Amino acid sequence: MTTDSGTALRSRPPAPATAPLAGAAERDRAVEVLGDAFGAGYLTKGEFDERLDVATRARHRTELDVLLADLPAELRTSRDRARRRARKARAARLGVRIHAGVYAGTSLLMVAVWLAVGRAADVWYPWPIWPVLGWGIGVLGHAVPVTLAVRARERRGKTFNSIA
Repeated sequence: MTTDSGTALRSRPPAPATAPLAGAAERDRAVEVLGDAFGAGYLTKGEFDERLDVATRARHRTELDVLLADLPAELRTSRDRARRRARKARAARLGVRIHAGVYAGTSLLMVAVWLAVGRAADVWYPWPIWPVLGWGIGVLGHAVPVTLAVRARERRGKTFNSIA
């Protein structure tokens, strides 16, 4: 099969016996890059359809490399940078959620112990306030910088993308 640009694309280019196999994630990434290239006008509808068909059936990385070889390199790197930035932001937010969840669960446990001991011993000194306050300061010390950094990074990414 050939494309309008004259580039010959075979459904299965010969791959050396030692060629690394392409996984589902690599095929998905190639499909995303092809979609970006089509959206940016680098591929016609026919070229996109042909390459998409080959990409979804590719068994080796060399097949995917052939499909993407004539596309601009910034399509691959800008998506990688944006994906890395998004992955870091998700991981940072997840870390804060885990920290806050453990804090809330442990605080509830301490209050339950306080209630049980207070009822049994009839002593009502509010001791859980000290670990709850101390740990709460730690959670805020974690959540505030992460939230500010992620928002600043997202703002920079939007500004950079609108300039580029």
